[in-house]
Amino acid sequence: MNPRPHVIAVLLALLLPELALAQVFVVPRRAGKTPVNSYEFEWRHVDILVGPAATGLAKPADHTAHENPPGTQGGANPQAPTTSSQTGDMQSPPGGPEVTPSGNVTMAPPGEQKPPADGIALDMGASDAGIPPTVTGLADGGIPPPGVVALADGGTVGDAGALAGVTSEDGGTVFSGAPLMLGGSTDGGFKYTYAKDLGAKTGGVRFYFYEREREVAERAAPIIEEAYRYLVDQFKYVPTETFPYILYSSYAEFLQTNVFAVSEGTLGVTSTEDLKLSLPYLGDHHLFEEVSTHELAHQFTIQKVRTVAEQAKTFGDPLGGYPLWFIEGLAEFYAKRGLDPEAEMMVRDLLVNPDLMKGYAFLDFFSPGPYGYLWIYKVGQARVAFLEDEYGAGITQRLLEEAPRLVGGSRDSPSLKFEELLERLTGDDPKRISARFENWLKRRAFKTYLDSSQTAPALDSLGETPGIVTAMASGPDGNVLALRTIIPETGESRLYLTDPRTPGKTVKVAGDGVPGVESLHPVSGRNFALTKDKVAFVAERTGRDVLYVQDYVHLSEKRATDVLVRRSAVRTGIGTEVGLNVKLETGDRRSYRVDRQGVLAIYSPAFSPDGRYIAFIGINDAGLRDVYLVDLTQGEDAKIRKLTDDVFAERQVTWGPSGIIYTSDATSHRKYNLFRIKPDAPAGQAERLTSEDRDEADPLALPDGRVFFVAYNKSSSDLHERLADGRIVRRTDLTTGVFEPGPGPDGGLWMLFHMSGERKPSLLRPPRMLSMESAKEPAADPPSPLALRPLTDAQAYRPFTRENIELGPIFGFAGAGGGGFVGQVFASASDRLRDHQMVLTLAVYGSFELTDGLLLYVNDEKRTTWGAGLFQSLRFRVDKTFDNLPANQRPFFVSSERYFGALGSLRYPLSTFFYLQGDLSIGGTKYFLDDFSEFYLAFPERNESNMELLSAWRADNQHIRFQTELSGRVGYDSIKYHYATGPLAGSSVLLEATVGVQPFDGQAYGNLRLDAERYFPIYGRTNFFARLGAGTTAGGRYARSYYLSSFDTLRGVNFGDERWLLGQHFVYSTLEAQLPLNDIIRVAFLSDLEAIAAVDMGGVGESARDLWDHRVLNAVVGFNLSLGPLLLRLHFARPFDINAAAGMPDEGWVTNFSIGVAGLNGFFDTRGDRRPGSATPGPALMPALGGGYTTPMAH
Repeated sequence: MNPRPHVIAVLLALLLPELALAQVFVVPRRAGKTPVNSYEFEWRHVDILVGPAATGLAKPADHTAHENPPGTQGGANPQAPTTSSQTGDMQSPPGGPEVTPSGNVTMAPPGEQKPPADGIALDMGASDAGIPPTVTGLADGGIPPPGVVALADGGTVGDAGALAGVTSEDGGTVFSGAPLMLGGSTDGGFKYTYAKDLGAKTGGVRFYFYEREREVAERAAPIIEEAYRYLVDQFKYVPTETFPYILYSSYAEFLQTNVFAVSEGTLGVTSTEDLKLSLPYLGDHHLFEEVSTHELAHQFTIQKVRTVAEQAKTFGDPLGGYPLWFIEGLAEFYAKRGLDPEAEMMVRDLLVNPDLMKGYAFLDFFSPGPYGYLWIYKVGQARVAFLEDEYGAGITQRLLEEAPRLVGGSRDSPSLKFEELLERLTGDDPKRISARFENWLKRRAFKTYLDSSQTAPALDSLGETPGIVTAMASGPDGNVLALRTIIPETGESRLYLTDPRTPGKTVKVAGDGVPGVESLHPVSGRNFALTKDKVAFVAERTGRDVLYVQDYVHLSEKRATDVLVRRSAVRTGIGTEVGLNVKLETGDRRSYRVDRQGVLAIYSPAFSPDGRYIAFIGINDAGLRDVYLVDLTQGEDAKIRKLTDDVFAERQVTWGPSGIIYTSDATSHRKYNLFRIKPDAPAGQAERLTSEDRDEADPLALPDGRVFFVAYNKSSSDLHERLADGRIVRRTDLTTGVFEPGPGPDGGLWMLFHMSGERKPSLLRPPRMLSMESAKEPAADPPSPLALRPLTDAQAYRPFTRENIELGPIFGFAGAGGGGFVGQVFASASDRLRDHQMVLTLAVYGSFELTDGLLLYVNDEKRTTWGAGLFQSLRFRVDKTFDNLPANQRPFFVSSERYFGALGSLRYPLSTFFYLQGDLSIGGTKYFLDDFSEFYLAFPERNESNMELLSAWRADNQHIRFQTELSGRVGYDSIKYHYATGPLAGSSVLLEATVGVQPFDGQAYGNLRLDAERYFPIYGRTNFFARLGAGTTAGGRYARSYYLSSFDTLRGVNFGDERWLLGQHFVYSTLEAQLPLNDIIRVAFLSDLEAIAAVDMGGVGESARDLWDHRVLNAVVGFNLSLGPLLLRLHFARPFDINAAAGMPDEGWVTNFSIGVAGLNGFFDTRGDRRPGSATPGPALMPALGGGYTTPMAH
């Protein structure tokens, strides 16, 4: 027979496996995880518009939001501390010139300059820039005003190198840390007309919130408005688009958003495509202000770059020309109002504590470095601060305004790289810029390093830990540590108990990524606590936090052991060695479901001194943080009690003999100070312990009454003690910092010491504690009220109105030839919040009969996901119409089925890892043959029966039949992924059953299919996996067949060999080892390279006997190559002779070459894995249509 129509369809199915042959084509499947929407949202929206009027490009204002003066809660803080560029000391924002929207610089008379009302704090004093040049034409005889740099010819930025040869001491071009004063065109050659201030323009956001968080939203609105005003002042730009600002109350709710695909660790998201912005409030006013400003800075950056590109009439989006470190560093710079102490500490650690063995070292200014928080965010922030400090305030905005040069591309105006654009603006080549950046950092870092009186030797660090430590707690005697670690290869967090005297002795308490412990919240700080026999920890369970308490046993015994010792060069003897035997075991675990009592998230649990109670910080349904108490003796259904009841934010808690001590921003300066409350006191009766104008964190109350906490001293995080008389004494003076102190042995303290990019468990012993008394605290003023903006004018969100419908991308291809028309189209649409989606897929393989399509509506707004729509599906089977003929006269051919009608699908997740799904389809079916099969049956001399069979086949099969199918699925998936290798650990099981009926023709059939696999990590990315697949069908002659993909199942069979790959029953298994080769082989254009060795075994047949006769066993070797997002697999298989009745599928080596997309588990992916901004439907969107392929394809 001619296999070409089927081969074409199969080839397309390999590229788009969900579209063609979906119901019979067999590739390994995984169940896929299903995010649980455990919250329901009643969305509202209101426009927060800023500015008195609107003209030009800015959106008109329907009304004007209220004004908050600078310095009020929720707005810009003009006294935000920063650090001196020369000394690293904390200081208030110094004065600086004001750049008007027209580009002019206004200067106060000498001696009368005042700090700016708002903005970035920069050191405007002397730097290494030298003496500014004189320029003719200025009123004062050629000397520019202080803090202003004029170009030598008064021209454009393009002439910045012509500064009359004036250089600084380090050879750099002269800029005195001030704004550029440009002559000619104020925009460096581009004539921009966008709004530059709010004097006569308006801007703002469309603010989305849900009714349950209204109280939080009314506090967030003023913060958003003031951040917007602040950024307008910094960017000298009013965004031309009013963009969606989507607020969630808690982090758990944010992680369940349909708007973006977010993973834990992401605090906010901004889309470059549709300008959506989303983030959680977290119950933390100060943190929300920082994150909100960071995301708003992205909005300003995106819109400003695209506005100048549009007005310059350039082709292309210049945004991609900026490195990621610049985009994120710029946002951090504005969010932190400069270079904050944490960034200063982290960058200093990079300079003074490098670790070359793990690649932790200072790199070039332009180097992207390892993609991570340090290099992209904090070093990026430092690089932006350097540019502003060394080359003039506003240089980063000049980089954005010159964005059209990044996509110039014409002969007269060639496109520039970012490095070339920076050289054009600064006059320094990249090598000189890098040298100046290194000098700038060293001046800051080494002065602080030399001024510190303590370094790493002051603490005894734990040498061996079971992973990268992210948080730590210690038991009352300091001899048991609880360590939360993270495994870099998979991102799995684990909680261990260890005795620091025998670091190799560890006991695993929990690991996340499994049912019941979906997440240990690796970015939430210390969320576990210890007593002498219990450990309490917080874990996520179906989208909400649960408090677990687990017993443990810790016993230690010193034992003397006789050992052989050398007493001299010729004599040996018996000596005594004292060792320590440690018993560390975990016991029973109990869960306290405080989530059922209105608490969405839990932070910082702390045991009472007697171990009976646990105090913790909780966020309630309204989004407010408070201190809560639970009595463990009341059992797992114990009622919680609220100890604080206010609108302020509490962060961390500890419990000592004098009561519960916690940090709160219920202060006049909005910094976090220490408070104390008695467990039996009425709610709200707290005592304030400190009043410092700085954040105090990680409080620790010891059994002897001592109280410690951590706070930044300049740019080092040091340990402090609050004495009984109220005085504060600094106990460390370190070059970097310490965090999360806990009880240690013999009066010492365990803490995490920031060193070489990691936070290492370290012990500070009493003799090494300093006594450096801090300045006297100011008087404790009462807290000022939080700003509030009533949202009474908010409107209900209507998802199906025209303004809320968004069209997704349209993909397609088409071709035509002698065989007909071939093409494929994918299109989608959704509402703005992506709770409702519509999907269209259409694939044509030569004719209408060979068309596979689906039009589906999906509702994903609640925990149960459902969908309904229309479909047409193609199926192929080994035809059994003539099975009544003798075996030697029975023709072998493949017939096709076109099944069309309506369908419905319903999925209910029991947890993130386990779900149930049902699909129902009703419609008609029509059977048909391709041209070659008709020719094969029509001519007796062409088929085995020597009879004309086409007429009989048509009489039996060609009319349309009514058909309905019901499918059910059970899926479990706990697989953990590595970004380069893919699956690395965990299991997946998918069981599917289908029943089909043609009631008016007396036909019924069914099928059962199982897909299972298990991954075992060995070392790093090296892994080994076992896979099993099996399927069977039952019923009449219309029971469906399975068509195996040889690339993914039996690689010893040639692709498309129907006698070895097509049948009603199949089984296959794979054992495969994957070894990464990147460390020993480097190929310039490949992003990843790994070797594989495997064994496949299985078979396909029309019966059990036929399957046994076609059994296959083959060995496989080959390579997996990644070229950017493309995954290329080149595998070579050799079948073995195992005495199968049908022989071997091939006598030699079989080559398998396939192409996929790395990290993409199929065209219709699960929501948790899809790319941000896509309108791809959720996991239940593709019904099985009678057992079809609807889940991620395994790679």
